[in-house]
Amino acid sequence: MNNQEAVLCIQEEIVPNLEGMLFVRIADILIRMVKAPLLAIGLLLTVVLPAQSFGSLRAVDFTVYPDGTTHISQQSSADPTEPELKVTLFGKSIDNFVVQDEDGLLLSFEIDSKGATIQTFGASSVSIEYDSYDLVSKKGKIWTFAIDSPIDYTITMPDEATVVDIANPDSIDTIDEKRISLLKGKNQIEYFFSTSGPALSALNAINEVKSLIEKASGKNIDMTSAQEKLDLAIFAYDNKKYADAEDLALESSALAQQKIDESEKNSQNSATNPIDWFKDNIAGIATSIVAIGGAVSVLTILLKKTKSAVKKTMRPLLSKDDEDSEPEPEVDSDEIVTQEMREDDKQLVSYLEKNGGQAFERDLRKKFLLPRTTMWRAVKRLERQGVIEIEKKDFQNLVRLKKKEESQ
Repeated sequence: MNNQEAVLCIQEEIVPNLEGMLFVRIADILIRMVKAPLLAIGLLLTVVLPAQSFGSLRAVDFTVYPDGTTHISQQSSADPTEPELKVTLFGKSIDNFVVQDEDGLLLSFEIDSKGATIQTFGASSVSIEYDSYDLVSKKGKIWTFAIDSPIDYTITMPDEATVVDIANPDSIDTIDEKRISLLKGKNQIEYFFSTSGPALSALNAINEVKSLIEKASGKNIDMTSAQEKLDLAIFAYDNKKYADAEDLALESSALAQQKIDESEKNSQNSATNPIDWFKDNIAGIATSIVAIGGAVSVLTILLKKTKSAVKKTMRPLLSKDDEDSEPEPEVDSDEIVTQEMREDDKQLVSYLEKNGGQAFERDLRKKFLLPRTTMWRAVKRLERQGVIEIEKKDFQNLVRLKKKEESQ
């Protein structure tokens, strides 16, 4: 009995479960049948859809100008195997947009409401710089800079700005004079411009002469000379030369008042009775008429006598070939910088000449360390004088010296 039981146990262990093995094979086949179409669809989408990656923001710096414009410098990483890179911009009103790869080469781009699409051409890192007008708002005397950054960032406040409140003070990392380092996230910085001493005195003088010039211009009084002095005063104030700015503003005010007095005097003279003026000046008028008549008679006689001589003299000159004519003297490049031009405008024109005759307005602001509004006034002033021309190129203002034949 014991031997028979042992044999039965051995038989049970040797005999396989065929139904269980068949069930496993059928389930494996079904899984493969489901995965195959999904894999085919994935490969098709990879071929058909354009390749595009989203770069990760690595660093961002904000520089706030006194007029409320914010300059943004940001760096993003890129996948060298992807032809395009999508980046998110700070603000919707974008200007002076420039993007470069790690070697400093300019890259093509397109800007839409969602950000910028950049043609990377194998770049692994891109540097982006642009101006935004949406990050700063003003209510009364209080300016507010609002930001929501996904990474830690720095902000450089304008000169003469006093910070009165930071919405999230716990996010402050470091403060170095006008440069503040903040942690990522939403934040608001409220500030106002404080002036005292020489700065306040210069600012008051500039505002007074501005008002005087505006009133005089409304009466069609020529304020060109006064406006030029005022521009110099504003330039000196922006460069913290407050004493010079006040002196220039006072000179501008004196010129403006002189033009106003001359205009009033001319108006009074024109209001005088014309009959009385004619009686007082009748002798001078008669003498002038006689002198003019005699001069006309003499000129007529001289023209008749010299007419034939002039024709004989001019005929051989007019018949000469163009080869014999002397070439016109070349215009020296320094003639562009005239004596009547302001000193800062001369420096701007000289820089353009050394830079190949053109430069972006953004580069000029960096070169001369001027706010956007001050540089824009200088550029527009040179454009009115016919020295330069302004062209929009890739969302930037390209300032270009006019050619000699165009400026003449």
